[in-house]
Amino acid sequence: MWENRYVNDIGNDCLASVDGTDFQMGWGAKYKRFCCHKFKKKPGLRYEVAVCLRTSDIVWISGPHFPGLHNDLQIFQMGLIHILDDGERMEADLGYRGEHPMYIKMPSGVDQKEERQWLDQRHRNRHETVNNKFKKFNCMKDKFRHSVEKHGDCFNCVAVLSQLSMDYGGVGLFPVVYDDNVDDFDEEAGYFI
Repeated sequence: MWENRYVNDIGNDCLASVDGTDFQMGWGAKYKRFCCHKFKKKPGLRYEVAVCLRTSDIVWISGPHFPGLHNDLQIFQMGLIHILDDGERMEADLGYRGEHPMYIKMPSGVDQKEERQWLDQRHRNRHETVNNKFKKFNCMKDKFRHSVEKHGDCFNCVAVLSQLSMDYGGVGLFPVVYDDNVDDFDEEAGYFI
């Protein structure tokens, strides 16, 4: 799965985007490690997901993690950062603020060209679309009332089914051309060329 980030590679230093996604638990409110700010301090579990920028393949999943103990950046620093190739970076949102730019490429804001800001937002939106695919399954959408281990098993199955639906079900993601080696924006096509 992880090696699929090289499919259609054209020499970009960012091969995948990374983000965390949270799911509610139906129990665990008395345990601080389960407390999730996205659910108003109610219990949840967090997973780290990486998506190939060129193909939209899900290339990495990690979890479950306890949101009360680890934020997205800490989860990245515990695992994914250690398997990046030399010079490889990940595209990420502001939840990864503080990580060295050698590993994470975040939106840089006002100093970016407007078109580059638009494209960076489009990549983040596509990643959120993948995260939302997981939540269409009842076991991920509803409060989960079983064990943490069973949630991990269910999430792994949902990730595989989501990837299969993108591959074979005709329910893929909106296209985004990703090339961080050039800065020429094709307005008619709506992306950088």
